[in-house]
Amino acid sequence: MVMVDQAAPAGIVDRLLWQDAQRMLARHASAGHDGNCVWCGWRWPCAPRRIAERADAASRRPWREAWTFRHDLNSVREMPGLLDDSRPAVRRSKDDDELT
Repeated sequence: MVMVDQAAPAGIVDRLLWQDAQRMLARHASAGHDGNCVWCGWRWPCAPRRIAERADAASRRPWREAWTFRHDLNSVREMPGLLDDSRPAVRRSKDDDELT
């Protein structure tokens, strides 16, 4: 039996991409008092927020564009540390890069 999520608004071509975008938009929702994202600590609007906005827009486009964007988004997720949305970003100091 196939379950269809009816929570997505009309006009959504790729529901999975839209759901992913909504999750990321909710996490990276606003800037704190210091002007940085409250979730990841990057300068607002952070890269994950901008990607989520693009994913939201792509989910409404013809299926070929949505599919291509989902593929691109999954490729970016393979890059270590770039879009690890499961935890806030850990900032490294310059000294961490030096070999001792």
